[in-house]
Amino acid sequence: MEERTIDRVMFQRVKIGKIKFQVVDLVFILCLFVFAFMIRWKLMPVESADYWGFLEGWMAQIRSGGGFRSLSQSISNYTAPYMYLMCLVSYITDNDLYGLKMISVFFDYSAAAAVFLIIYEMSGNVKKSILGMAVLLLSPTVILDGAYWCQCDIIYTGFLLYALYFFLKGNSRCCLIFTGISFAFKLQAVFILPFFIIMWLKKRTVKLPDFLWIPVIYVISSLPAYLFGRDFKELMTVYFEQTNTYPWGTLEYPNIYALLGEAMPDMRHAAEVSGAGTFMTIIILGCIAYYLYTQNIKITDELAVTLALFTVALIVYSLPHMHDRYGFLIDLLAIIYGTVRVRRLPVTCGFMLISVLTFMPYLIAVHLVPITYLAIGLLGLIVCVGLDLYGQIRELSI
Repeated sequence: MEERTIDRVMFQRVKIGKIKFQVVDLVFILCLFVFAFMIRWKLMPVESADYWGFLEGWMAQIRSGGGFRSLSQSISNYTAPYMYLMCLVSYITDNDLYGLKMISVFFDYSAAAAVFLIIYEMSGNVKKSILGMAVLLLSPTVILDGAYWCQCDIIYTGFLLYALYFFLKGNSRCCLIFTGISFAFKLQAVFILPFFIIMWLKKRTVKLPDFLWIPVIYVISSLPAYLFGRDFKELMTVYFEQTNTYPWGTLEYPNIYALLGEAMPDMRHAAEVSGAGTFMTIIILGCIAYYLYTQNIKITDELAVTLALFTVALIVYSLPHMHDRYGFLIDLLAIIYGTVRVRRLPVTCGFMLISVLTFMPYLIAVHLVPITYLAIGLLGLIVCVGLDLYGQIRELSI
């Protein structure tokens, strides 16, 4: 059969950096990017409760305070780096809603590129890497968080994805620098630290002195706000103030505290249960670290990603005071976990479904599924990943 011109063109190989694409791959990526943006653009006019309850007022204060000059004031409960972005929006556009959402959309694409690089590093398969990128850009969790809700969780999680990429590349310094950048944006970046500590114990990439980059990056990121007149102690203690804000065991996140009746607005034994839960989390992570440390195995890329997903999911499930969006990193890691081996995609979809149902009370003020049921479902997904992790360890031990 005679080859058509379009087929000849589409299957031509193009090298970008060290990666070889076919023209059809690049055409698909272009279409993916355009239509993923169109989805987000249609959601731009939506004003969530968090926008008109918090972000809109903060932007008004930034504008009245003179843009970057407003950094001298304590306007929001965000750390300095996101305030820089909010100040930048005040100069670029008069439409604060669209401006803030466009920040998240930009980082959606940055995170998609990170997923591509991670999966390509693991598999060397361009099409599988493009699939992972597509799953992230079309993920309901990602779309709802930024383009609909006007939240910015994709920023800190995106930097953690680059940290994971450099971990897989064997670059400890870059890995923990990107972790530090993530931490400068949001405290929840610490969810990945137990995984990196275990990797240090197993002598895989992570070097102990490089952990110092995390506080160093945080201090450096705060300096511009300090130079504009913000109190340095206040900048350094933002996260301490945040941790004392919400006393409930869980704020609509379907973890163990939902099963114990410590969900907002109930407070049966909040302080006691939360304290016990924190120590329980430390013990569980210690058991995982002890078990892996004593196993004579080489940590493969696939095992590392599975372990990262398992530990992060366990932390969010067992730590108290988790918010509805604190499982966001779980979903992104699950995308990588499911794309590398497609048979795991149902687990990925399960995590995303839990997240979407968890978002609903805030987005539409309705519990579509009782939070206790979601907590049981999430526990089942974590057990599935844990069993897979154990299976991988056993295979490598043989």
